[in-house]
Amino acid sequence: MKNILFILNQGPISPNANGGASVYYSHLELLYKAGFKIKLLAVQWSDSDVFMEEDYQEVRPFIKSVETYKITSITPKKGLKRGYNAVFKPALFEYFFLNAKNINYLTTYVAQNKIDLVFGDWRWAAIWACYSNLKVPVIYGHHDWEYKLAKLRTKQNLLKKLHTFQKKRVEFQLVKQVAGSISGSATEAKEIEEISNKKALYIPTTYQEIQPKNLPKNKPDIVHLGGMGTTANRLGLERFLDVCWQEIHTKNPSTKLVVVGGLKQATPSLLEKLKGKNIICKGFVADLQTVLCPEDIHIIPWEYNTGTRTRIPVILNYRQALVATKASVLAFPELKNKENAILCDDLQDMTKQICTLLEFPEHLKSISKKGKDTFRNHFTSENHVDAIKNYINKILLK
Repeated sequence: MKNILFILNQGPISPNANGGASVYYSHLELLYKAGFKIKLLAVQWSDSDVFMEEDYQEVRPFIKSVETYKITSITPKKGLKRGYNAVFKPALFEYFFLNAKNINYLTTYVAQNKIDLVFGDWRWAAIWACYSNLKVPVIYGHHDWEYKLAKLRTKQNLLKKLHTFQKKRVEFQLVKQVAGSISGSATEAKEIEEISNKKALYIPTTYQEIQPKNLPKNKPDIVHLGGMGTTANRLGLERFLDVCWQEIHTKNPSTKLVVVGGLKQATPSLLEKLKGKNIICKGFVADLQTVLCPEDIHIIPWEYNTGTRTRIPVILNYRQALVATKASVLAFPELKNKENAILCDDLQDMTKQICTLLEFPEHLKSISKKGKDTFRNHFTSENHVDAIKNYINKILLK
């Protein structure tokens, strides 16, 4: 049985905590079911990160041990060496955790614990492992392209453009240098293959099947799930409120918009819009069974193809009718327009499609039912255990 060191950001690991935590949980469950022995290394990247044992209770059955490590970040001095790194060594220029102390720790840990493979889940973990020149293969758990998101978050001045360019260089170097990459996006897995000339494995975030406790309502709600710390959630929801909500509310005055997820990182303008009539903010909800009802309309109004939409399997699992922009779900080949989801050209089209579903509830029920069937066939761990097992074993044989 091969030993895997699984490196991730410290914090709760649970299918219900947040998108990143859902990916971690899914990968750990898959690796465990594939027969690997897993040691967990939870990284504290800054002084604000605090390691807590209870954050890992849900994955205890999957792992042999959990340890933590506090990263030392050393800010480089300005000068010729800094300029040299900017041109020739973008990883050292951009990421101050790539220093002797952190590299020595990881190298020693891998040797002393007889690690056969390192799984760096998320960008920084993979960068640390990859640039430590370990004597074992490194797999990159790819969540998204940082350089793409950086361009969408805020307007970029010259300095931000420089750092975004450097991040892109590092990300491209990373996928070329690691032994393999696993992505929750089919389109980004294909991009990784084109850049690296290596096989990348597409595995969507997996969940255990549930039977919803709530019954369908007489009048469906519109639901948005996800914390505002995620760029796609924050910007997408505000765009929905700007473009879609007023017309939907005017035509369907009794319909509610239910927002589930933490609002801590919402912008002041978004918080003000969420005070509107028939908008209900639930905040973070640990048990989604208490708030998600079958045959509600679940929206994804993000307008770009970036990263992993971890809530798509959740929506289908709860037998809700998914209404999303085509761009936001382009990474999911499992979704078929007007069969198991409603995929919209843009937000104006989303407004029209939601109003149609509210007018014709039988169509909504059909979409919801077929969505649940899609979940069973594509989004459980049983659907992907063999794929991840075979992928890793081939890497270990090289």
